Amino acid sequence: MLIEFIAYLREQLMQPYLWGGQHTKLTPDNYKSVIARKESDAEKRRQVEAYCEAMFATGATVLYAYDCSGLGVYWLYNLKHLWPGDVNANTMMSRCILKQDRPKRGWWVFKCSGSRATHIGYMVDDENLIEAKGRKYGVVTTKFREKDWDRWGIPRVFEDEIIDPPVTGKFVVVVGGSVNVRNSDSKAGKVMFTAHKGDIFPYISTAPTGWYEIFTDKGNGFISNLPKYTKLEG
Repeated sequence: MLIEFIAYLREQLMQPYLWGGQHTKLTPDNYKSVIARKESDAEKRRQVEAYCEAMFATGATVLYAYDCSGLGVYWLYNLKHLWPGDVNANTMMSRCILKQDRPKRGWWVFKCSGSRATHIGYMVDDENLIEAKGRKYGVVTTKFREKDWDRWGIPRVFEDEIIDPPVTGKFVVVVGGSVNVRNSDSKAGKVMFTAHKGDIFPYISTAPTGWYEIFTDKGNGFISNLPKYTKLEG
């Protein structure tokens, strides 16, 4: 599930931020009226309108707006029915195993006011997160900096995939001389380590690019599916 969630987040990049937005449809005909219903402050309305107008000027005909929690909840609740209802960032934090370690791929990070979470971001690899950042920015990729966030943890909905090896009954075997294991499913991903001929890893899933997601002692990673490097067994 985690790989699907991350792929979904990446598909939403550059979509607008809107208070209460949860895949809220905006078109050139309706965006002003929808924004007016969601945003009570005139300056905030103007910021969202300006963002949408810039996107429409590039040729976009339909936009889907989110706020920070709505970005995640739409997939978890509306699309996958993994949660029973809509929740805010603070409730999402309560559904995490909070940690002190530096967050990794799949973890959620939070900005807080006191003990209450007011904003959420979603780690898509060990260095970067995707967040519905704000009305001026929309949905963006942000490099994680510890000073910018207050708390973070492992979401229980993805706990087994992040912490425990998967039980798929399949394994990826390295058949080439050596091949890099990366933190995302392409050569653009950061190299975690190099695997060598004969190495075997529990298989998790196949990414949209065809790369295999594997379980390693350094965390979940991705490895090329080219037959000269690897083969899937089991």
